[in-house]
Amino acid sequence: MNSEAIYHRPRNEFAYYDKCGTVTLLLRAACGDLRRATLCWFDKYVENQPHAQMEMECFLEDDLFAYYRAQVTPPYRRLQYYFRLEDVHGETWYLDEQGTHHSQEGCTEACFQMPYLNRTDAICVPEWAENAIFYQIFPDSFARREPVPTGEAFPAWGSEPDIVKPLGGNFAGIRSHLDHLSALGVNALYLCPIFHSNTCHRYNTYDYFSIDPRLGTLEDFRAFLDDCHSRGIRVVLDAVFNHTCDTFPKFRDVMARGKDSEYYGWYFINQYPFAVDGEYSYERFAFERHMPKLNTENPDVRDYLLRVARYWTEMGIDGWRLDVANEIDLSFWRAFRAEVKKINPQALILGEVWGDAQPYLAGDMFDTVMNYPFASLCRACFLEKKMDGARFRREIDRILTHYPAPMTRCMYNLLGSHDTARWLTLANDQFEPAALSAAFQFLFVGMPAIYYGDETGMTGADFIQARRCMCFDPPTETGRRLLRLYTALTALRREHPALTRGDFHWVDAVSVQGPSALSFRRSCPGDELTLVWNSSAQPLKCRLSWEGGVEKEISLAPMEYQIFVKDQEVML
Repeated sequence: MNSEAIYHRPRNEFAYYDKCGTVTLLLRAACGDLRRATLCWFDKYVENQPHAQMEMECFLEDDLFAYYRAQVTPPYRRLQYYFRLEDVHGETWYLDEQGTHHSQEGCTEACFQMPYLNRTDAICVPEWAENAIFYQIFPDSFARREPVPTGEAFPAWGSEPDIVKPLGGNFAGIRSHLDHLSALGVNALYLCPIFHSNTCHRYNTYDYFSIDPRLGTLEDFRAFLDDCHSRGIRVVLDAVFNHTCDTFPKFRDVMARGKDSEYYGWYFINQYPFAVDGEYSYERFAFERHMPKLNTENPDVRDYLLRVARYWTEMGIDGWRLDVANEIDLSFWRAFRAEVKKINPQALILGEVWGDAQPYLAGDMFDTVMNYPFASLCRACFLEKKMDGARFRREIDRILTHYPAPMTRCMYNLLGSHDTARWLTLANDQFEPAALSAAFQFLFVGMPAIYYGDETGMTGADFIQARRCMCFDPPTETGRRLLRLYTALTALRREHPALTRGDFHWVDAVSVQGPSALSFRRSCPGDELTLVWNSSAQPLKCRLSWEGGVEKEISLAPMEYQIFVKDQEVML
């Protein structure tokens, strides 16, 4: 047995529990090494009781590792445990905190421990999240309805976007197109910032307590929120707590008064005056002088931002998307979660973290993050063809086992966003790779997210062009096909519980001719869906099998896929 591959730790994604006290334990071993893995568990305060045993399920396996899982609900909310392993040669091994060994002696003393399952430390995400189908709106570019709230003259609708200058989208425009969202089948909105700002993107806030006048009034926002809720659409707002704009009143006070300003400690000021020989001596977001970084370690800043969180959460929004979340201190996010969840335990907290988000997903900060690694894998495999199937499968397995399962089921799985080029442009305007990406996204584990206009085939070579005015009527056949596909995929996801709470496992498609296909299955009691696809540049034939002896031979052109409900093909 490859003992170096054996891994477990009593925390994070390998050991977690829910508010009912049900513990999920994961064990990793080298692929093909084990015949059986058994969980042995007990309560250290119960004397003369034999250790309970539970055989673990091998729920995920690739060419490197096999992952085993067991769930147990200890009666006294205490858990001590170790593992008994049987390798393929018939040898018995034990795993405890001291590692792997052949003797059971000492396992009780060196066991893994979860001393007490405190409810406040349980992994708990909003119940609605795993059923969410998100749609991201960039408010300035989505829709404009006349007369505009401020009465100012904007460029003609459809003009090319600017990184700063507004196009004048407003809440009245968004409300006038809610039928589009309902017909598409989405049930959650992520709105880019709506607070008062001096740019079209509004990622440099001027007033956190007011709606940007170009969008409308507070009453307009309330009406928009009510309209969305009446349609079963939840609304998540974008919060920029890492930095403000340089016209933010408190920063202007610092600029005017220096160390005499009561807000001097709200920012990271290295010297005053700020500008010396063209160099700015205060910390900024990405060296952008118009975005001075807030000091969230300052108690007054924390209190102010938590008041912001209370104000909008109490108004009835359904959650927060947190901009530049990984540049803000962790203690602030813990306080933020406590404040928001106290008002609405079902509010979703979604962090913008581009890399490994493990520190934020221990149950005390975020419910989920924007899954940029997912987007990168899809781009490398489906669009750029830089990743073969074996590596893609390994990387997907890493995503599936990297966080506690409740959070994995509500990962914000995006393809494009306001920070990237349009997905169809990255796909060289080809329908097939764009369609395959969407099919994988909607059948995979997590919350699928559509960036406005991707469903109608909008294009853009960079993040600025990706903010063009929304095109509701697809001008090309590719756009019309994508709209039909996205509408069918949202319906499929809403109709099949296997796609929201079902297990995920790879299915080995037997190659008949040409390269190998990839396939996975989502299943729960009474429901099962399978996706099989060809991400290579050559056609292929393969065989897929189902329970009951059903077997099908499948032919797939490059970038082609098929979806099956049980063993019957679904035509989208």
